[in-house]
Amino acid sequence: MADQEELPKTRNLSLLSFQTALCIVPPRRLWKDIDRLRSLYDQAYGRWPPHINLIYPFVPTDRLLDVSRLIQEKLNSLSRSPEHQNISIQSGPAGYFRNRGGNTVHLTLNDRAADQLRHLRASILDALGHHGKEERDYCPHLTIGQTKADVDLRDFLLDKANMLPAAQWDLDHLVILHREKGFGGSSVSKMVIWDAIDLSGNNMSTSEELTRLYSGMSLHGLDAEVNEPRSSTEQMTTYEYSPGDHSWCPITEPLLEPVNVRSNNFTVSTYNVLAEFTSSPPRDRYEALAHNILSSNALADVLVLQEICDNFLLFLLSHKDIQRRYPFVSHGPPGQGGSPPLPSLRNIVVFSQWRFTWAWLPFDERHKGAAVVKIDGIGDLKFSLPVVVAAVHLTSGLNDAAVDSKLSQINSIIHLLDDDYHSNPSVIAGDFNFATSQEVIDEALRLKMISPVGLEKILGFDCLLSKAHFMDGWVVAGEEPEGAGIHSRIGEGEQGATFDPILNPLAAQNSVNGRPQRYDRIFVRQTGKTSVTDFNFFGLRHALKGENQQSSEFASDHWGIRAGAQIGDSLIESKASELVSQETLPQLASVPDTLSSLDEIVSSLEDSSILPGEEDFKSRKTVVATLSQILTEPIHDSSGRDIKTPLVLIPVGSYGLGTWGPRSDVDCLCIGAISSTTFFALAIQRLRRASALGIRIVRKVKAATGIMLELQSGHIKLDLQYCPAANIAERWQEVSRIPSHDPIFDLSLHSLSKLQPYRDQEYIKRMVPDMYVFRLAHRCITQWAKSSGVYSSKFGLLGGIHITMMLCRLHQLIHEKFGRVTVPELVAMFFHHYAHFDWKNNMVVSPGVQTRYRRSLREPMVILTVHAPTINVARAVTTPSLRTIVSAFKRAEELMGEDGAKWSNILNDISISHNNQTGAEKFLAAYKSYIKVNVQYWGPSPTQASSLIGWLESRFFRLLNDLDRQVLGIHGRIWPARFTSIDAPDSENDGETEYQGCYLVGLERMSDAVNTAANKEETIRTLHTAINQFTASLHEEDRYFDSSVCWIDAILVKQAELGELKLDSRNWGGQAGLDHMVSDFSEDDDEGDDPDDEQEVKNALQEEGHLGGRSKPHLKNALLSSNPVSANKLRPAADVISRLRWDPKIDFGDYLVGYEDRFLGVKEMPLSRWKSEQTDEEFIPQHRIVYFKRKSDGRRVWDRETRKDEIFGSGAGGYD
Repeated sequence: MADQEELPKTRNLSLLSFQTALCIVPPRRLWKDIDRLRSLYDQAYGRWPPHINLIYPFVPTDRLLDVSRLIQEKLNSLSRSPEHQNISIQSGPAGYFRNRGGNTVHLTLNDRAADQLRHLRASILDALGHHGKEERDYCPHLTIGQTKADVDLRDFLLDKANMLPAAQWDLDHLVILHREKGFGGSSVSKMVIWDAIDLSGNNMSTSEELTRLYSGMSLHGLDAEVNEPRSSTEQMTTYEYSPGDHSWCPITEPLLEPVNVRSNNFTVSTYNVLAEFTSSPPRDRYEALAHNILSSNALADVLVLQEICDNFLLFLLSHKDIQRRYPFVSHGPPGQGGSPPLPSLRNIVVFSQWRFTWAWLPFDERHKGAAVVKIDGIGDLKFSLPVVVAAVHLTSGLNDAAVDSKLSQINSIIHLLDDDYHSNPSVIAGDFNFATSQEVIDEALRLKMISPVGLEKILGFDCLLSKAHFMDGWVVAGEEPEGAGIHSRIGEGEQGATFDPILNPLAAQNSVNGRPQRYDRIFVRQTGKTSVTDFNFFGLRHALKGENQQSSEFASDHWGIRAGAQIGDSLIESKASELVSQETLPQLASVPDTLSSLDEIVSSLEDSSILPGEEDFKSRKTVVATLSQILTEPIHDSSGRDIKTPLVLIPVGSYGLGTWGPRSDVDCLCIGAISSTTFFALAIQRLRRASALGIRIVRKVKAATGIMLELQSGHIKLDLQYCPAANIAERWQEVSRIPSHDPIFDLSLHSLSKLQPYRDQEYIKRMVPDMYVFRLAHRCITQWAKSSGVYSSKFGLLGGIHITMMLCRLHQLIHEKFGRVTVPELVAMFFHHYAHFDWKNNMVVSPGVQTRYRRSLREPMVILTVHAPTINVARAVTTPSLRTIVSAFKRAEELMGEDGAKWSNILNDISISHNNQTGAEKFLAAYKSYIKVNVQYWGPSPTQASSLIGWLESRFFRLLNDLDRQVLGIHGRIWPARFTSIDAPDSENDGETEYQGCYLVGLERMSDAVNTAANKEETIRTLHTAINQFTASLHEEDRYFDSSVCWIDAILVKQAELGELKLDSRNWGGQAGLDHMVSDFSEDDDEGDDPDDEQEVKNALQEEGHLGGRSKPHLKNALLSSNPVSANKLRPAADVISRLRWDPKIDFGDYLVGYEDRFLGVKEMPLSRWKSEQTDEEFIPQHRIVYFKRKSDGRRVWDRETRKDEIFGSGAGGYD
């Protein structure tokens, strides 16, 4: 009975209703690229989703419920048939069919999918009572758009459709659409989802799967209204060039770490390149356009191009100089690697040196909109606000409708910038298409092309932008284009023209009236802190060399323009190359194809164990966090209130920069408002109390730069320093963005010195173009330097800070001159540049940083810090060690030029052509003669063994300097590591107390040395004299050298007399030495400086004024000293030296200076030998002076500890 009742219903089903459709709708994830074209070319966009019609027209709306049930039953029965399972939809090439008045362009399906859909459609029609309906005419397709009956327009859209990424998905359901009229209260009708049925016959209308598949599309319609104003932006994809893959890749992941604004100086260029209107545009102008874009007058942080077509974009993106200079772009290569085509004939494309995000702001007029770009690395330094650039190409035409469109478009941009980027530095750049020639405007008014109201709107255009605080860059800082004065018929409003039919034949071809116009503009928002600094034209100079130029000699009908701007105070004084001598500018070094692989570099670093692993990252992060928690814990007074002592812990050095390795120390800097003495007392107390957390004190060091705590947690070593600076601690998060001349940096020299590593570190992180490339290159150079024997600053060779400053400078200069570089290129250029650097006449100074540093004759290498106080970090480098470093750079160049060279060979200083010897092995075989400095230790103290080695290594610079000065024609090169017998153990043995090793200085005759028999004999005699003097000077330092437990001697030996040696990897003193050093810590310091309990620390804090104004001059429980303390200030040691030297009543030679030696404690020297010049080899900082004493009676006349002063009567000798 049921079947009999059903037959009439199916027989009466009409398939003539255009109000319903049975369709296949692709998943929402596939809509974006398709709809980008449909929105411009498909009349049904907004009324229909992207779809493939299965049956259309379909059944009347009142029969949908019955039909849905019939289709479900049919699909249920078909699901058991193999031929209707696993239907995969895949788009094929674009096609078209003719219709009335034009063409419809669509995507076809591949043959298998089309056949499966035909069979599926026939089965459904059969269920609906349409048996045996002819299916040959059914051509499943997805409509892209319609064109007029014009072959070029049809082929243009076909090309666009063919460049769409292939759409592919597994078909698992069908969709029934019905037309809903008056949608959203408007008169517009839309096709909305009425039901969805999966291929198993199940209804999906209440399924969450339907919502997932069509995110943003409900059963009641689509998101957007047709013809309603579209003001919201659409987030778009940015593409980045990947040198390793040689392709442009979409950026899909956010940065792992936030980008600091690196500069508040930025430049924007804009250029209309003139679109071609044929389906296969000629390419004869492409090279000229690229030349103009890459010219020095055009290079900018952001490049805005208008009228870009697919072919020209493909040409630009394949250009190596574009890939290097502008590695970020708003659109990928059309039709390649999944990148969609450009949507329009005339397109806006944005290139950038820096990573950016962007959104599309559509205008009411189809094909028109603005690319709103946010550049992460440029903007407001103080508040870390990136700059926003709105790239435009406004509607053309000189009539009332076109003027209204232009003003509407500008207003949309201004409203967006005001609403979403009110505080951001903002720029509007592009082709505004506003007529500026008064002659043309008057003529249009006379011919009634524009009305008087339209005229007012044209004249009020600049006023509109001015009210929004946007200033025209040309008006502020521009000049006439070069050659504009060639013609004298220039009229009002034609100055600064970028579209000039008089000078440019291409412009003449496209001009209606033949008058120059300033169509292209760059507007910068002037908010009191932003200013236009410069403005120039480009793309015209080569066209003005002679008269009667042919149009083919011109790249475009527009000139390009560039504007520079600055926001607020600048942290650097000028551009990177502006203060650098032309002789030192880097040249681009070619890298062989065999060395261009980044993967090989990473693999080589991993094999060398210089790349930290995941556990290394976790362990260090945990240790630093634990140390910060211990030190920054609030202090409470007796009433439970917090003592206001701002304190922050900041990682600096290699760990702060991210260039560290698994064996690197972690340098930490604390900044606070309390004194150094109180901080270290507090730190020691807290670290002892929190010893269960695994961080223990190794020792307290009084270094030349001040007090430092050496800490250890497991195998991780930490150095903790402190900077007393209250204002810095309170505002430390913004310190890196505060100009150096700000009063916040009016600090003592000591505080500035302590703060300098952090400020320089933040400068480097901000100014280096690519920190990933920088960090990998730094690790490569570090590994190479260690393998080459030129990595040890205490031997006067390279150290981490040297490599950091040299690489930072070079990376900036390269980026400014050539654009982006890869890791292999940067490392190769580092070796080449510094191998040929003029070290005698030039200094390594960070680009754009002005300095008044005056080098001395004793500084063969100068590498300066960025911030005050300016320090030469290479002051320990001597002339011989500089020769060694330069020679190593040149050898690295040679290794890169070997056939079959690999990074594993270069970074480990292994020559393929020399039996794969390591650097140390080559050193042992490279010289005929060596100075061999033997050292032995057999004492019981591991600490003494470690101190002996540290002291000895710090004295080798004397030997090298003496050789250079006394032994003419001989170069001495020390290997910065200890050798030992081949039979010695490779690691520390428990309880080992006897050590033997040696240091080697290789000797070679320089090329310009006099080579005679007499000269050789004199050289040998002088060598022996220098060696003996060095040995004697070591033996005289009895605080380090104790002949009862150690021995040191130096001899001249031939290569054959060296014996079999290897590098000594043992740490003399071993791990046991660290345990003993813990007990040494209190012996090296005045215990009176370290309060023993928390109450004493609180009292000290109260005396410093950190208890809310309850400071008292004396407290009952205040820290007591066994020595008398006066309230009067003690005159500094510098004043005492000056008085003793220059007072004629005082015998200057009768006085001794007692000073704190870093290894031996207090030592004395005659005041006549005391050196005050910092560049002197024997310079000792004055803060290490302990006392002054008369030799005649042994009386101390000035004592820092007891505050005694018999010279001036200050301190305890003064009157309270």
